[in-house]
Amino acid sequence: MFIKTRTLHKPEPEKMDSAIGNWLKGNELTGKFLATKVLGDWKELVGATVAKHTKKVLIEKKVLMIYVDNAPLRHQLNMSKTRLIQLVNEKAGSVLVKDCLVM
Repeated sequence: MFIKTRTLHKPEPEKMDSAIGNWLKGNELTGKFLATKVLGDWKELVGATVAKHTKKVLIEKKVLMIYVDNAPLRHQLNMSKTRLIQLVNEKAGSVLVKDCLVM
């Protein structure tokens, strides 16, 4: 009579970036993480002049909201909404933003 013994296999260690990515997905935080990353690079994304006149920028429900203190700049940004959405999504590496409001 043979008795089967179980051999315990340790699971392969998961790479850190994979583990963090899985955790973010599991907790539905991927979008918020990407938004924070993109908004942290706002000056690099839009340039120093636009960043200087930006009072607040946030992403909520796939809408990029930009608050500026300069009316001509507000008009110019309104005319460039498509490009702003494209820049943000390229920086994020996914569709993070679908619309843009400039106030």
